[in-house]
Amino acid sequence: MTSGQVGNLLQACDEVDVVFPLESDALASLLAGPEPASPPLGEWLARCDLAVCWMVDSDQHLYSVLRELGVSQVIQRSPLSSACETIHQTDRVMETVRDVVPTGDYSWKMLVPDQIAAAGKARLAGLGIQRKRLIVALHPGSGSRHKCCAPTLLARVVAWLQANDACPLVLGGPADDAMVARLCEVCEKPPLVLQQLDLLSVAGVLANVDLFIGHDSGLTHLAAALHLSTVALFGPTDPRRWAPRGSHVTVLTGGACRCQGWDAVRACLDQPCLQIPVEGLLQACERTLHERRMVLM
Repeated sequence: MTSGQVGNLLQACDEVDVVFPLESDALASLLAGPEPASPPLGEWLARCDLAVCWMVDSDQHLYSVLRELGVSQVIQRSPLSSACETIHQTDRVMETVRDVVPTGDYSWKMLVPDQIAAAGKARLAGLGIQRKRLIVALHPGSGSRHKCCAPTLLARVVAWLQANDACPLVLGGPADDAMVARLCEVCEKPPLVLQQLDLLSVAGVLANVDLFIGHDSGLTHLAAALHLSTVALFGPTDPRRWAPRGSHVTVLTGGACRCQGWDAVRACLDQPCLQIPVEGLLQACERTLHERRMVLM
């Protein structure tokens, strides 16, 4: 049970068999009690051996409903709980199920189906992008503008890529229109832009990209899950807890965040934690693109 777009992606990549979108009444019907549960969900749960709920259920209402519907075993705990012993969010999620699931495999790679990757390649070709040049995707947004670097930083990267025979491609999600526009405004030579794609189409595009640069966002985690070389730019959120993992991921930060709580983050004007040195970012790009060129030779 997850958002529809995430579920479609996971199902297309053979990570899950069945999806019950949160946008439907699936969760609401469960919270209402066993009788109102939607028939497909109720029938599926009646055959379920184990249900894992990463959410708060302090009065055990959801637990009781699931057991009444026939679920053999229910494990429930929020990964935000202070009872968690580990730091990284992945470890906190896995900690919940450590008695029934082996330790997580951090070398796991999500595989995009060939037809989805081919559709992504065709979409890039429609923009005039060919595989003769290395392609670098940049995502200037995130779930909050307070986690985003100044557009001038990414504009420097765009200019460097253009000067070094690489193709910068700006990706924008449903809430990124303003950040994409601000980046394009400060670029001397505006880059190509792809916006308003569904998540599965974005995965198809990323399957044809050589490097991804983004903030603490869902797209950054998607790029890392695809084992795409990823540069993750972190500021007020702690990379020890939230950064994607893997040798293919480079995490860059500015100065230490001085804000105590998210209200302080929203009120912070100078944002020292997001003052990431452009030299370090360009070096990460140069190193990755050099490695890619060696592979493609």
